[in-house]
Amino acid sequence: MKIDIRTQEHGVTVALAGEFDTIATTEMSDRLNEILELTDRPVTVDCSELEYISSSGLRFFMQLKRGSERRGGSVSLVGLNEDVKEIFRLSGFCNLFDIQ
Repeated sequence: MKIDIRTQEHGVTVALAGEFDTIATTEMSDRLNEILELTDRPVTVDCSELEYISSSGLRFFMQLKRGSERRGGSVSLVGLNEDVKEIFRLSGFCNLFDIQ
């Protein structure tokens, strides 16, 4: 799992690549705090290179959403492939996130 966090004037882009499984979630918990420090601005999560997401990965997205909303920010997801989009749909997360 790779993560790239880019801060721009109008928001933050978080690019994810690889498999977001239980092992990756453990690594990502450290990066979550880094992202949450920037969530007073809109956060766009680029999932175009995300191959798989487990329930642990979904928990990361929920923590990101809650932390962002507490600070007045928002989270949008872009580039979900069909498999990842199906996991979001089956879990009901499609109703919780702005997915483009």
